[in-house]
Amino acid sequence: MGKRNLIGLILLVICTAVYGQERPNVIIILTDDQGSMDLNSYGAKDLHTPNIDQLAKEGVKFTQFYAAAPLCSPSRAALLTGLNPHAAGLPNNASSMKGVAGMPTDRVTIAESLKEAGYATGHVGKWHMGFTPETMPNGQGFDYSFGHMGGCIDNYSHFFYWNGPNRHDLYENGKEIWEDGKYFPDLMAQKADQFVLENKDKPFFLYYAINLPHYPLQPTSLWREYYKDLPQPRSDYAAFVSTIDERVGRLMKTLEAQGLRENTIVIFQSDHGHSVESRAFGGGGSAGPFRGAKMSLFEGGIRVPAIVSQPGKIPQNEERNQMALNIDWFATIMDYAGIEKAGLEGKSLKPLIENKSTSTAHKVFRWKQGVSWAIRKGDWKLIGFPRDPVNKSPLDPDRDALFLSNLKTDSTEMNNLAQQFPEKVEELLNEYMKWEFAKDEDIPVKREQLTSIAKEAPINLKIPPNKRYSGNGGASLTDEKLGGRQFNDGSWLGFEENDLVATIDLGEVRQIERVMVGAMQNAESWIFFPKYMEVSWSVDGKSFSKPIRVEVDELKDPGRKTVKRITMEEENIHGRFVKVTVKNIEKCPKWHVAAGQKAWLFVDEITIQ
Repeated sequence: MGKRNLIGLILLVICTAVYGQERPNVIIILTDDQGSMDLNSYGAKDLHTPNIDQLAKEGVKFTQFYAAAPLCSPSRAALLTGLNPHAAGLPNNASSMKGVAGMPTDRVTIAESLKEAGYATGHVGKWHMGFTPETMPNGQGFDYSFGHMGGCIDNYSHFFYWNGPNRHDLYENGKEIWEDGKYFPDLMAQKADQFVLENKDKPFFLYYAINLPHYPLQPTSLWREYYKDLPQPRSDYAAFVSTIDERVGRLMKTLEAQGLRENTIVIFQSDHGHSVESRAFGGGGSAGPFRGAKMSLFEGGIRVPAIVSQPGKIPQNEERNQMALNIDWFATIMDYAGIEKAGLEGKSLKPLIENKSTSTAHKVFRWKQGVSWAIRKGDWKLIGFPRDPVNKSPLDPDRDALFLSNLKTDSTEMNNLAQQFPEKVEELLNEYMKWEFAKDEDIPVKREQLTSIAKEAPINLKIPPNKRYSGNGGASLTDEKLGGRQFNDGSWLGFEENDLVATIDLGEVRQIERVMVGAMQNAESWIFFPKYMEVSWSVDGKSFSKPIRVEVDELKDPGRKTVKRITMEEENIHGRFVKVTVKNIEKCPKWHVAAGQKAWLFVDEITIQ
């Protein structure tokens, strides 16, 4: 017997003597971009998910379970550390570039705590929490690691899916490996089985981070055929959900064959809501009655399916309707394993799991993603600068900047109760501002009202903006209101790598003294101030003056989110047509984590005075 196995056996004997029973194995199955309701056991009528549904029958299903963030990396960091993403040191997505660090190494993970207690620890699947040796899985407490380190890969070539060139991303224990043409879900299933078989004689922890149903949607022909009658993109998305279910079933059979199922806690959840990004063909997942999706703090972005199962030890076929969070799994696992662990924000769910009448351990919880934030206290929930990628109903940048809901009476969050209950808004806002990560700039203020001779003037855009950020077809450029700090509030026009080139018709020749354009920087979202603005004018719309250029200073601050007005002032200008060019920097600057990738330009309100 090897030295390591001998030490593990001694620890196991000690644990058994102290706690009276063998410590449980733990498996966390984390899916990627799975919608709030996208399991048969959660009400989906068009999905085939018998294996995950069986977990619910053999365990406890949560109906008000939340991710601590609506985005991949921060949600995962929260789960593994038992802290909110800001405290975990990863409030936004980690870079997918090799050599860029992620979650700080001084944060303690579930893997590190269990490893210290004698557990074998393994990671299989997606990581996306750092791409340096110290911040990859083996540096964060995992004895074994297999998978991709960035945000998403092609499931056959294992190359990073977003952009290149030549960014292969498949690693085993920190070393790049090549499995060309092999289907990644199958590789994950093989490695998960292998980890269980190699560690079946000692307690183990497996973090099985399945990279589905995140894009690229590449299901097998079996499931494509099964869902052929569903419309796209639901059909491919559904096929990917069943691909997950198939792999979950395989792992459960492995546990049963080895006699391990009754001593293994299996936790299943999604990292956040479904994606409506263009790479996901605009959707496919479902939040059911809930508003929002991935990247939103409405329920559809953060309320996720979650199940915990251990036959014979955990109640079976029961629901828990109390609020719970992914940060709670750390404390819960420690509780079931009989390990003392301090310093966690999350609370053990063991009392709630074992007694359905137990109250939630979270009287208040706060979220923050980009400029959006939310707080839930009891049944009341307040969102600052809300975002709805699904756009179930338009959000007014001023009226809805603070959005109040009562989730007991309306979990759909379709009606803003802020004006009806101003005292509740004040109470929750004050409660939010007590949080160490809240900032004064999180308190909404009305958008700046401007005066312009270009109000509602016809405008021609040479290059159309991204359709997700079209500023009401460009009309917001001349509505006399400068957009707020949130780039997706409906006011801003977004251009990926392209410039704004706009020609405004004032209707008649006018005297012009000043031209101003609003620009934004939000480096965390790859949005940067432009290089410069140029203004030229014409009487007839054909012959334009030599442009006057206004340079824009670079803002080298990756954490600052700010808006500024770029101003050109000149005397003795007369014209009917005004052409404004705002030059995108095109590529993320060298100091940015995504250096060399496409940069975004966001502009709003061309003011002419």
